[in-house]
Amino acid sequence: MTTVKKDKAETIQEFWNNQALQHQTELAATTPDPLAKDLEIAALVRHLDPGRDTLEFGCGNGGNILRLLDVLKGRITGVDYAEAMIEAARKVVRDHPESKRVSLQVGDILADPEGLGTFSQIFTTRCLINQTSLDLQVQAVENMERILDPGGRLVLIESVSQGQEKINELREMIGLKSIPYHWHNLYIDEPAFLERIPASLHHVETDNFASLYFLISRVFNARLVPEGEEPDYLSEINKIAAQLPSVGELAPLKLYHFEKMQ
Repeated sequence: MTTVKKDKAETIQEFWNNQALQHQTELAATTPDPLAKDLEIAALVRHLDPGRDTLEFGCGNGGNILRLLDVLKGRITGVDYAEAMIEAARKVVRDHPESKRVSLQVGDILADPEGLGTFSQIFTTRCLINQTSLDLQVQAVENMERILDPGGRLVLIESVSQGQEKINELREMIGLKSIPYHWHNLYIDEPAFLERIPASLHHVETDNFASLYFLISRVFNARLVPEGEEPDYLSEINKIAAQLPSVGELAPLKLYHFEKMQ
């Protein structure tokens, strides 16, 4: 019997399908940290225009769309390459009074995007980091640029290797182990990535919205936990950190805001 070896991209896609099958509509399907998710949503609200039609690539089980439905007033399209995620997303959104404004479909950010139509804003949350090379991360951005209207917004929340390394340096200073990278993620190499952004996309802002939260949750809170115990994402110190304005560049999570030139 011949065993067909899957490439890494197929294995990553299978991982996300399994996450959806295991966790269904729960937040745990896409992230274990509810406070970091709250910060992501708040950052998206600051940078997205509520009046525009919106596309989310890598929409997962629809958690972002559900939370943004009361803010975004145009049509919303969610696309994910994990079929089980889209099935879960349909369950998440179907009972919302504004569900008719939402379209959910299976699709790959690396495939020809023309069939989706055009949009005045597109966003991702930790989607590009599931590509297996910088070249493919850039290709994904180029695909989004193709269907972005002139003057449109592209908002990317992604994990950045430079921020991860800064947090790990601080952890090591106080005797904590480095936080490992997940096998299925390729964190953005910020300088190399920004250098290859299409010339038509103007870099408006980088928002280090999670910096203080990661400093306190991944360093201070982690150090205070008794040996042998796991830090609690919902500890009081983490909750306080999530309420404070962010400072510095000490988190892997960053938001990049681009606008397509007219």
